[in-house]
Amino acid sequence: MYEGEMLRYGRINEKAAGANVVPVPMEASQVITAASGRFVFMNSSGQAELVDDNSASIFGFLQTHAHTPTDGDKIGCDIDLTGIWRVPAITGTYVAAMLGDYCDLDISSDIQGVDLTASTNAHVIIVGGDATNNKFVDVMMNPEEWGNATAVA
Repeated sequence: MYEGEMLRYGRINEKAAGANVVPVPMEASQVITAASGRFVFMNSSGQAELVDDNSASIFGFLQTHAHTPTDGDKIGCDIDLTGIWRVPAITGTYVAAMLGDYCDLDISSDIQGVDLTASTNAHVIIVGGDATNNKFVDVMMNPEEWGNATAVA
């Protein structure tokens, strides 16, 4: 954060209380930090893991505080595809011309944010950002990557 500004990461547009929030069981060793995104995908064991550059899909945004949940802990997960979330820019520089572009999420030093130089997995769509100080990017989940990347038998 920089002096004189309050910076809050997480959902920035309105929603009905509790709407589109489902409980998800957590995978062990997922470090959730305050100054970070909290986007998750559902792994092959049916547990939520933080999305990084190796994740093939995206499922939602955890509604929780900074901590490391234990294996199987249930946490509320916002799965609203109309949601807009503010997350850190961890790689690359945001410019207004990126509006509407896809980019990947990644994790660096336990901080989840956007990689503005990669769109291999195209987890999120850029809908705004901080073109002055490059502190944040506003994103929506990409509906084409939403789900768990696995079909039922």
